[in-house]
Amino acid sequence: MAFDFNQLDHACFMREAIKEAELAMQAGERPIGAVIVHHGKIVGRGKAEHLKKHSRLAHAELNALLSTASDLYDFPHDNGVIYTTLEPCEMCLGAIVMSDVVNHVVFSIADNWINPKLMFEIPHVRRHIHNYIGGILEEESTALWKQCRPDELSLIQKGKQSGV
Repeated sequence: MAFDFNQLDHACFMREAIKEAELAMQAGERPIGAVIVHHGKIVGRGKAEHLKKHSRLAHAELNALLSTASDLYDFPHDNGVIYTTLEPCEMCLGAIVMSDVVNHVVFSIADNWINPKLMFEIPHVRRHIHNYIGGILEEESTALWKQCRPDELSLIQKGKQSGV
């Protein structure tokens, strides 16, 4: 059966990413979670673990990619989808592109502070990411940020303003 990105239940998989975000929040981390799906099955999970791992590299998306790295190495790369509760930053988006196992990005909250959409100006990125959609279960993800980091949520939503 051929892979059809549009036939995936994006809300169902985003709920799983939100579960990871809830676990991160309970541990005092930013409420960011991610899951990787291949052929309609979750094959990797990750959550923000900056404090736990004492590393600024412990982003949810990187942790999800690392949790599946060896399993996905031989998979056809055009069937991989990452679901993440916050739009991936440049580092994570770069890792997604370079991993060559995920070609579809689905996120909940757009990050207007970092604004990684600018990376799509790069032809190499456009060749690797076939679908890039946001707003999936945005209210649910936003509610987590409101609980624990409302000031950061405001920055994420409003973006950089003159004088900031």
